[in-house]
Amino acid sequence: MYHVIETILTVSLLYLVSYIFSRIGLYSPAEHKKLWNVVLAITFLFTALAGIFMALQITFTWTIPVIKAILKWHVEIGIGLGVTGIFHFIWHLPYFGKIFTRTENHSETPDIQKINSSSVYSNLFIIGFVSTSVQVLLIREILNISGGYELTTGVFLASWLITSATGAAIAGKSNLNNIPRINMIFSLSPLISLLLLFLLSRLLLETGETPSFLVSMIFTILVLFPFCLVSGFSFVKLIASARVRNGYVPGKSFSVETTGGIIAGILITVLTSGLVNTYKLLLIIILISIAYTSLTFFITNEKAKTFVRLLFVILFSVVILTDPDVVFRQLLIPGINITETKDTPYGNITKGEYSGEQSIYYNQRLLAYNDDVTEREEDIHYALLQRPNPEKVLLISGFLESHLQEILKYPVKKIFFIERDPALVKSALSQTYNGSAQLIIYNKDAFRYIRRNGESFDAAILLLPPPSTLSLNRFYTTDFFHEIKNRLTTSGVFMCSPVTGENYLNQESINLCSAIYNSLSGVFKHVLPVAGNKLYFIASDDELSTSFCQLAAERGIKNIYVSSDFLSDDLIKRKSDEIISVIDLNTRQNRSVFPVACFHFQSYNFSKNLNEKTPAIVLMILAFAVPVLTVKRKNLIMYFSASALAGFEIIILLTLQLTAGNMYQSAGLILASLMAGLAIGAGTDLKLLRYVSLNTKALFLIFYYVIIALCFTSLLTFKGILAPIVLVIISIVLPSYLTGHIFRELTLSADTGSATGATYSADLAGSALGFILISGVAVPAFGIKASIILLALLIFAGVIFGTTRNK
Repeated sequence: MYHVIETILTVSLLYLVSYIFSRIGLYSPAEHKKLWNVVLAITFLFTALAGIFMALQITFTWTIPVIKAILKWHVEIGIGLGVTGIFHFIWHLPYFGKIFTRTENHSETPDIQKINSSSVYSNLFIIGFVSTSVQVLLIREILNISGGYELTTGVFLASWLITSATGAAIAGKSNLNNIPRINMIFSLSPLISLLLLFLLSRLLLETGETPSFLVSMIFTILVLFPFCLVSGFSFVKLIASARVRNGYVPGKSFSVETTGGIIAGILITVLTSGLVNTYKLLLIIILISIAYTSLTFFITNEKAKTFVRLLFVILFSVVILTDPDVVFRQLLIPGINITETKDTPYGNITKGEYSGEQSIYYNQRLLAYNDDVTEREEDIHYALLQRPNPEKVLLISGFLESHLQEILKYPVKKIFFIERDPALVKSALSQTYNGSAQLIIYNKDAFRYIRRNGESFDAAILLLPPPSTLSLNRFYTTDFFHEIKNRLTTSGVFMCSPVTGENYLNQESINLCSAIYNSLSGVFKHVLPVAGNKLYFIASDDELSTSFCQLAAERGIKNIYVSSDFLSDDLIKRKSDEIISVIDLNTRQNRSVFPVACFHFQSYNFSKNLNEKTPAIVLMILAFAVPVLTVKRKNLIMYFSASALAGFEIIILLTLQLTAGNMYQSAGLILASLMAGLAIGAGTDLKLLRYVSLNTKALFLIFYYVIIALCFTSLLTFKGILAPIVLVIISIVLPSYLTGHIFRELTLSADTGSATGATYSADLAGSALGFILISGVAVPAFGIKASIILLALLIFAGVIFGTTRNK
């Protein structure tokens, strides 16, 4: 199926946004035409090559997979070529009229900068505050929509930074210097990104669908493009204005803007802890920005200011007293009557109704529905049937209400349920629990609970999603399996489901299953794979059985699905033996410091859409790696230092998960510490560093990262909470301070907006590469220690290709 209408609307909307930006002066109409001429050339080249390959394939009957991938996108790109061609034709219509008329060239004069000394700091602060607020809120929504694993997170952060870097680069060449107009464009640009968010989600995605990586990347880049481009542009223009009119060095301006970001990060973290829903907060932030711009730059009459203030008070009141999130969730989940929605620190819970049937969506995906018999019976009985009289059962995550009724079919005395999100627990229990067994609920991180709690269990069932992220990967490692075994009785049983059920296992899914199987086998004597709606792994030191139907009948367990009415023990055993036969015992075990399962999951995810794999990799390289070629040699040290710091941020957050057990409540503190280090480094002039060269500072960073890599294993031995948090905060401050100081030194002598914009652009582009490289590739493929060493190598590359050759 081809997305004809969707492609036409998307290309047309992007053209309209680009056209508006050129008309308001962000860049010239000539640059706008150049951009779309490039799009026209690329689409024409791709379509022409695809046509040639198609002819050759038909003539010579070629069966090359790459050609199939190209042909899959032939029509889609062809539609984009057609729409762009129409725009190109419309541009040149006036050309035919000009043949018979005389035209005169009129030179444009740039606007005069309009900002006074008292407004500089507040303006920079508001830019930083709004940018960070919108970033934090949008990342929640886009990750909910796209699935939220590390590579997608890296794409979001990289897209944000690379688009902002583009805006910064454009600002250095643009003649638009009217600060009031720039501020109003900045204030309105989040609305354009919101419009694209809803439009593209309706055009490209089905309700509850997890998009492919390529679709997620395209979706993210297009949604972020308007706001991020304007954000980078506005910041550089304000830096230039502050320097020309007020004599502020760029580092000081950067410090003020970053301070606004720090305050926003802390405030948004508090407000999104269940107090205010995402879209309500986003609308409030946009209104604050518009109100500030209007009252500071456009409204001068006191009576008019009073009226405008009253108007905004009314608008704020409407947003606060109503629930706009229900309307927005309805747009994102069409076909379901949304009745309630709530954002928590861990995700979004949305309740809906369809033809009288109640359902719960967690992060845009169906979590619970009325007739979930098949899933709930498999989740419980494959494990509990292994032992005749389980008394203590540990259930980690899952939908509590439906699973409880299955657990209570056994003579259990205590049920321990661990779910990090307390709001989800409340949503999962529609009525007061009155079962025969004692129900104990812990709203804690399961990894931390297992490490610190001394309770023993007859069965432990892990119902978390597969190891799609570095956070989830922790629960499928030998480290966690050792901890869980220590909490099981002698004949205790553990069960997890690291992958969805498939009739055929491709090589990527075999690699994933092998990593988990080998990790379990390294801890338990017996490991049994069971194929159902998910692929379950059951582990124990005692014998295990696949005779589920027979065991259920013998013990009087009355099931609907896990019974002889639907299943056959012979077929279950045959399928289990088949899975064991393809397991590769040489596959590396999955460990916390070497999360190979996360890497295998990403490969498996790619394998679901083979025709998209090559275009996705090409687009990722073009968008996030190739920009290094546009960085000036003197700014390469900025580029690679920022790249290393961004990668180190990812590693620090992962380390916090592995030591303190959970990063949610402390992540804002970590990010605030990083931004504070950047702000202090860019805004202060430490005498001690005045006489230290860039090379020496870079070499110190290299040495620092190497030391961290060597000491990393020792850091993981801490089992408390306070000590790991303090250590990771201290470890992030020093490199962030030096990176901010490098920005200050490179921009200190810059006397033009173009030079400052180029340095800031290099900073953002380098951070984009760091997020993608470390979170999506290095850590899953090579482990944490090797990734930290890679950070040192990145800075060394900046020294070799930047400062040492900068003559």
